[in-house]
Amino acid sequence: MKGIFTIPKRLTNGKELVVVPKDVYERLVKHDEEVKHALKIITQGEKDYKEGRALKASSLREALKIYAAKPH
Repeated sequence: MKGIFTIPKRLTNGKELVVVPKDVYERLVKHDEEVKHALKIITQGEKDYKEGRALKASSLREALKIYAAKPH
């Protein structure tokens, strides 16, 4: 990748560091947040499934009908 540099361990007291452009860093941070959010949703879905609270439907349309009919 263009514009990415590695700073050797000998210059940083034993830690190899990487310098990236700010826009690349911001994209990585945003991606990390999106992945964490998705994993949180998946974890909750797995918990709901194990507790028998998951919707069972053959299509998204059917799932939306079932969800809309449930009291919240």
